Amino acid sequence: MGGGTSRAEPSQEGRREPDFTRFKARVDRVYIAGLQRTHDDYVQRAARHLFKAQNFQDVIVETANVKDDLLRLGIYKNLRISIDTSKGEGASKNGYTVTFTGEELSRITGNVGVEVGQNDGAATTELVTPNLFGRGERLSLNLSRSYVRNSVVNIKLTKPFYHTAVGDYEPETSITVFRNASPHPWSKYRLEDNGALLDFSFAIPSLGFSNSLQYELGMKELFALDKQTPFFVREHCGPRLVSTFRYIGQYEGRDDSVFPSSGVYAKGTAELIGSRLSQLGIVRQELHAELNVPLFLGASVQLCGRIGAILQDKRKESLPINQLFFPGGPQTLRGFELAGACPRRDGIAAGCRSYWATGLHLWSPLPFNQYFGGFGNLFRTHAFYNIGTCDTYTTDKLRSTAGIGIAFRMGQKARIEFNYCQPLSYEAGDRVVKGFQFGIGYEFV
Repeated sequence: MGGGTSRAEPSQEGRREPDFTRFKARVDRVYIAGLQRTHDDYVQRAARHLFKAQNFQDVIVETANVKDDLLRLGIYKNLRISIDTSKGEGASKNGYTVTFTGEELSRITGNVGVEVGQNDGAATTELVTPNLFGRGERLSLNLSRSYVRNSVVNIKLTKPFYHTAVGDYEPETSITVFRNASPHPWSKYRLEDNGALLDFSFAIPSLGFSNSLQYELGMKELFALDKQTPFFVREHCGPRLVSTFRYIGQYEGRDDSVFPSSGVYAKGTAELIGSRLSQLGIVRQELHAELNVPLFLGASVQLCGRIGAILQDKRKESLPINQLFFPGGPQTLRGFELAGACPRRDGIAAGCRSYWATGLHLWSPLPFNQYFGGFGNLFRTHAFYNIGTCDTYTTDKLRSTAGIGIAFRMGQKARIEFNYCQPLSYEAGDRVVKGFQFGIGYEFV
């Protein structure tokens, strides 16, 4: 009476996961089934690490890695794994046979979706012929139309080299034939771009670096947007042959690309531009960097910066207006309209040859975030301070804005921001936004 029964708590050892490293194991055979159009040499390299397994834990881990590598080759619709003890001739004492069975992608696939750009969204349609010649080649036709009337049509042939001796560096080449048309209402012109792009990209996965070397040759033609287009813009109108060498380098060290709480990110673009190969007179460079430091209770501090500069040899090339920078807007300087923080002429944005912008943010989860479940993780609140200027690297003609806002995650790369902005300093003629401002994109300052 008055006594009670108590159940003994399970021991910590009883709840421990099994240690598969205690079981010796090796892989005797690997079968990759379901290949019809694909050449054997394209998939063989993906399975090489399985034969280095020394225990059953290694077998499990390497099998999962091989599955990821096979799916990355772009030939399978789905993939199943089977691990069984090795039998028959040549079977070892602790040997296993690993079988990957999959279904190849159809000869023609397609999708319709939405693509997010910098303060722009587009409806896209894509037709793809995957694994065209049996070693991951891919031919795609892409059509897109955005709500600001940008239109893109391109045909792209991609050739990966994942199966070669340098496959760990993810080398890939592509050639793209494109036609782009985009209005630029802040400067009263429309740009049509037709040409071809050669690209060679590779990565250094152990360091988080990715690199892209490009050569673009095309015809760029500017048109007056309406009758109010001023004469200094009309001077640039007409067709222009453009030859561009481009390098894009990127370092990704963040824990998340949309709402990072720690890590570093940097992306740089350098272009050498001219009207032909022997006459390259414009160098255009832009660098974006980001530092994230975690605090407490899910909060973090973020410091962003972006800088751009153009160097010109006037003896070789004139500088068209479409090559200039147009700072301002949610992605560069909040509290300003798109292209609203650069010099103006005849009432429109005239662009600048250099600019810099920085941003300091304090990010935190929604209050009472735990009560919203997983849905609450799609949102973050932030307080921010943006500062920057153009055509100088000093603090002259400084623009600055402070504010607060809320951001919503869109997929794994983009976000929507809804901010309340208070411009603190600006120049005469700047187009400021006092109050609420909407922004959508994937790279913000």
